[in-house]
Amino acid sequence: MKILMTAGFYVLGGSSVVIENLANQLSKNGVDVTIAAIKYNKVPKKDNYTVTKLPVCNLKKLKGFLDSFDVIHNHHSITNFLALATHTPFIYHYHGAPDIYHNYPIWLSSRARALISVKITHQSFKAIIAVSETGAKEIKPYINTNNVSIVYNGVDTRVFNPQHDGIFREGTPQFLFVGNLSQHKNVKEIVFGLQEVLKTYPNAKLQIIGVGSKYYHLKRLVEEFGLKNEIHMIGFVSDYELPYYYASCDVYVSTSRWENFGMPLLEAMASGKPIVASSIPAHKEILTKSEAGELYKTGDVKDLCNTMIKVYENNKKYTKNCLSFSKRHDWINVADEVLKIYNHVINSS
Repeated sequence: MKILMTAGFYVLGGSSVVIENLANQLSKNGVDVTIAAIKYNKVPKKDNYTVTKLPVCNLKKLKGFLDSFDVIHNHHSITNFLALATHTPFIYHYHGAPDIYHNYPIWLSSRARALISVKITHQSFKAIIAVSETGAKEIKPYINTNNVSIVYNGVDTRVFNPQHDGIFREGTPQFLFVGNLSQHKNVKEIVFGLQEVLKTYPNAKLQIIGVGSKYYHLKRLVEEFGLKNEIHMIGFVSDYELPYYYASCDVYVSTSRWENFGMPLLEAMASGKPIVASSIPAHKEILTKSEAGELYKTGDVKDLCNTMIKVYENNKKYTKNCLSFSKRHDWINVADEVLKIYNHVINSS
């Protein structure tokens, strides 16, 4: 079976993590996988699969390239338009997009662009995958079918697990955030939350891993509050170091205002760490199914503080659920689910 995984702009994190891990696991299962993007801001690790650029400047060459595969598995909205140039069975994997548009008109928001592309091209799709029930609800109003498969994102439990040493431990309790420091991640709320936690636990620490548009804003906020010793802005860390940061914390915290499925939640669970998360639909979905942590009322700093303390003080209550849920969603199992969808669209075509 020859599979083409397509993307528009291949960047660090997000859907690129899904693409690489799926490509790697499917290749181990004997699938011939090629990753193709319009532009690479990050070059995928070349494990068992092929990496190339989409020949978008030559329509004849592009069509011949697309037609040489058994299935096209697309992960970005801009490359949905490839479905109009080929008869190869086409699957769209909807990772979602925040409805945040800053100074642009609302129709230029990343979610609007994604859903407009779906509205135009979905008649050419053989299947749609959403990363959560929340994501499926987001996309269903724009398509003429309810046939959306739910495939949760995965985690490599050989990489993220409780066996790692906590070499980055700094405080008691210790909290962690990992992700892109963009507006919708709302990380400033964790800063406010820790300020409250310190009244009960003066030795508490927070590590913030990631880069993004709000990095320097957060850094200034930490300095203004006099929390430089309690909150460490780690910035970018390597894939090798990341599991050790999870192992060093007591609780993982997500204050995001939008997600369809946050990968760090699974990475923290696989490391045996419970979750505190904002009460947005995707978080509610994941924590209801996993019972791996607690929700707080989004925007309520006092409730965030109380929930951080509650989950820390009842840490062991969640550990078994964390590990059980993450093992069910190891990339090995996720790849098997995706492979079933491939076989179905090939047979039905």
